[in-house]
Amino acid sequence: MKKELEEFSSLFRLTPSISILDLNRDFSDITTELNDLVIPCDGKITTIQPSNFNELRSKIKRASYDYGVVCNAILDSENQNNLMKLISAGIRDSGYIVIIEQKDKNLDSIYELLEEFDYGAISSIDIFKNYNLIIGKKLHMWGMD
Repeated sequence: MKKELEEFSSLFRLTPSISILDLNRDFSDITTELNDLVIPCDGKITTIQPSNFNELRSKIKRASYDYGVVCNAILDSENQNNLMKLISAGIRDSGYIVIIEQKDKNLDSIYELLEEFDYGAISSIDIFKNYNLIIGKKLHMWGMD
C-alpha cells in the first residue's frame, strides 16, 4: 500500500498554500497521506464525511480548493447530482477532482457526472489494487450557457 500511496501523492502539484477538500467515507490512508502532503507547503485540508449534506453545505467554501478528493462517496450517494454540485462549487476553476471508488463498481455514472459538471481531461489511472481512480480538471466555462 505504501507504493500505491506514493504514486497517488505524485498526482498533486504541490504549491504554497495548497488547499484540498477531502470527502472520505472509509479510506483513512488517503486522508493521512493528504495531510502529510499539505503540511510542508503550509497548505490546508478540509476533511468531511460525505454522508452529511448539511455539514457539506456549511463547511465547503465556494471556489476555495485546488483539489477535491472524493473516496467511496459518489456512487453510494442517494443524490449524486447534489453531491457533485457541492463538490464542484468548492473546487476552483482549473482545479482537479480525484475520485476513488472500489473496483467492482460501474463507473459510467461518474464519467457522465464529470462531463455534466464541465470537467475535462478525464483520465482513469490504475494505482490502487482494489480501487479505481478517476481524475478530471474543472474547465473555465465563461460565456457558456
